[in-house]
Amino acid sequence: MPESQLDTPVLTPDAAAKFSRWRRRFAWFVLFVAALAGTLWLLSKVGHFLVIHAPERSDVLVVLEGGGGSSRFEQALRLHKAGYAPLILVDADVTRDYYGKSEADLLLDYIQRERLHSIEVCPTVADSTYNEPKDVERCMKMAGATSAIIVTSDFHTRRALETFRKRLPQYQWSVAASSWPGNAAEQYWKHRWWAKAVLEEAQKYVWWELVDRWRTGAVLN
Repeated sequence: MPESQLDTPVLTPDAAAKFSRWRRRFAWFVLFVAALAGTLWLLSKVGHFLVIHAPERSDVLVVLEGGGGSSRFEQALRLHKAGYAPLILVDADVTRDYYGKSEADLLLDYIQRERLHSIEVCPTVADSTYNEPKDVERCMKMAGATSAIIVTSDFHTRRALETFRKRLPQYQWSVAASSWPGNAAEQYWKHRWWAKAVLEEAQKYVWWELVDRWRTGAVLN
């Protein structure tokens, strides 16, 4: 027998089986680490993906209803002052009362008390971003507008813009994030409130992509 064959180690069946199991476990471990790294990388980009801030000069600014604690209204005032649109439409709910007055009533009182000009209340009954375009269209018609800047919370901007473009394609839409440029979307995990907002909005965006986008699209009156 050649000397080279005598020097080659021969694995016993038991040792070969153990080596095979070790290779499979190592391969699964590598796949797990790669999947975990990929997931963490995607999560780090979610906040940035959800935020769009690209306002274009339009007929009106539309401040979406909701967003408690956000600065949507203040952002609309800044954009109006900068000349992006001559009129602000502020969506306000009329279905719920707060000490005898609806949100729309309270907003109207505030506008009159502060003597704010070029601002109108847009009464809404919608309970979701998907249904809100129905109310907005009515106000857009009354204002004679054909284009609008949607002003909404940072992480809500992408879904809102896609929803309005899908449901009201006859208008020209752009969007502004309420706290831009200070949102630091790529570092959302550093703040508990931002992280919660991103995760909730990411869920809603997935639902929009999988379900709502494929429902009857345009608003029909």
